[in-house]
Amino acid sequence: MKRSDLNALEQTLARLPVDLKKYLSNQLLGQINAQADTLIATVKSYPPCPHCGHEHPVKWGRAGGLPRYRCRSPACRKTFNSLTGTPLAKLHHRDKWFDYLRCMRDSLTLRVSAARVGIDLKTAFRWRHRFLKESASANGNALSGIIEVDETFFVESCKGKRHLTHRAPRKRGGQGNKKKKADKIPVIIVRDRHGHVSDLVDPALQKSTVHDFLAPIIDRDSILCSDGHSWYKSFSAEHGIAHHRLITLDNQRVIGKEYHIQNDNGYIGRLKGWMGRFHGVGTAYLPNYLAWRRLFETAKPSEEAWLRVAIGADQQQIPT
Repeated sequence: MKRSDLNALEQTLARLPVDLKKYLSNQLLGQINAQADTLIATVKSYPPCPHCGHEHPVKWGRAGGLPRYRCRSPACRKTFNSLTGTPLAKLHHRDKWFDYLRCMRDSLTLRVSAARVGIDLKTAFRWRHRFLKESASANGNALSGIIEVDETFFVESCKGKRHLTHRAPRKRGGQGNKKKKADKIPVIIVRDRHGHVSDLVDPALQKSTVHDFLAPIIDRDSILCSDGHSWYKSFSAEHGIAHHRLITLDNQRVIGKEYHIQNDNGYIGRLKGWMGRFHGVGTAYLPNYLAWRRLFETAKPSEEAWLRVAIGADQQQIPT
């Protein structure tokens, strides 16, 4: 549509009475939200059988607004739809999914999201983590070129747990000791100059864990930039990867104008600033929130793109 046509349409809408504007708004939102079914049926048409993996199923009618399929394998013959076997299987109210994804794009809290979409608070909580489950599991993004790695820490939180065995509960929002190592959860953030990000959450972080995490995601022809930690030095030596160590105590923050970890630190700063709005994230759900933040950095800013990622329609997140 041309800009002149769009301006004319806006002027026409501005002259309409309020009740007609509300009617048109509801009609448009209904059409937008109905696109969830269309998108699912389009991007996952004739999916492989989630029960046995057999390819090329046959159509088997429709159910619940989605096409249904039947496996051709004589040993299986089970029926399924495009969401079977995905984190979004058996979730109801698909007409509200786009509204909820819009709330996630706006980084709204659970209570605000539930009120805006018109769902229960428990449903809002369940939807948030179902929509993020696929992104959290697809964390092994391939990294290449100049790669930066650094650690950050989050205070341990048992938010939502009723019974604690390893420490006394904190009352009325009490914070853990930020200086006490036992109260901090280490997170490794790896990011290349193309904007691809991978992260690792492990309370008992060890050299072997770090090596196992880095080995499948770092290209052997890349250049690794890190702080002075010995984990990265030994990893680079074992795999023959060029490595530059930035040792802050020696006031060495940049090597040769291009080898640094400032992009990684900038991402960590954005991550922590964004996560502060949730007033503490339960450690059990920390990987999901890291995946949520990665969507802002590595996926198109649209409900369609986020839904494609949530149902696993794209093996890799959509680059901006």
